[in-house]
Amino acid sequence: MHDVLSLFKRNINQLFGITVDILNVGRSLQQLSLSMQILANNGVVQAAKIPGGKGRPMLALVEILNNTPKEIRPEVEALEHLCAGLAKVTASSSNIVWRYHQLIASLLSAMAHAEQSPASKHLETLSHLRFTTAADVTQLMHHPAFSDAGTLERDNRAYIITLCQTNLAELHERLKEALRCLGETQQALVGLKTIGLTARYMAFCIASEAAGLAEAEANFKNLATEITHVVDDLDAKTRAMKEAIEHGQELLELLLKGHTYAK
Repeated sequence: MHDVLSLFKRNINQLFGITVDILNVGRSLQQLSLSMQILANNGVVQAAKIPGGKGRPMLALVEILNNTPKEIRPEVEALEHLCAGLAKVTASSSNIVWRYHQLIASLLSAMAHAEQSPASKHLETLSHLRFTTAADVTQLMHHPAFSDAGTLERDNRAYIITLCQTNLAELHERLKEALRCLGETQQALVGLKTIGLTARYMAFCIASEAAGLAEAEANFKNLATEITHVVDDLDAKTRAMKEAIEHGQELLELLLKGHTYAK
């Protein structure tokens, strides 16, 4: 029992680590948004310098690109808010499961040391319980050894078991909330992915339009390359976040069923 419950507690702590990683990636996207804004502004300035009507197509392209950071910023801010909420929920879960583990371990230890009658000597019949679900706690409460004690001891045990039930119910609510937050965070990534595809396409158009712009050609091709690098970075970060989210969802679905994750 102790090994399973300890692993259960460790899994929830691992979940907190996963959500902190997600939060850190989310915050790093703010820098990408700023980088995109600087590149877009530079493109507008460079296009305005092109004489005659040759610069108009390029100016139209970079002005469209200039809207990309404005589209990214609210998406990133919403994502960061979701990540912060997720980290808070999982931190709370870690605190709850620590209390719950201490209560169950203390109760079983007290029952094992009581040994007032043969009923107390059959605690090994509880060895199959994992104490990661409400049903496990109920079985403990109905075990003969649970009531095999004096009045004060029985009252103490009943009080502790009530605390255990309350903590476990609260833990499950937190885990369900964390699963919901992960789903919303995953959905928020879809918007960023779409914006990234648009920016990549605009970089391609800018590079193509740069041909034949004489001395400005190199500048705009460099701009297109820098935009592509930023989008590559955005893709890498969103991919890392997606993988972390999927890992967190897998772990949460197991924990909500009272199972553990040993990998």
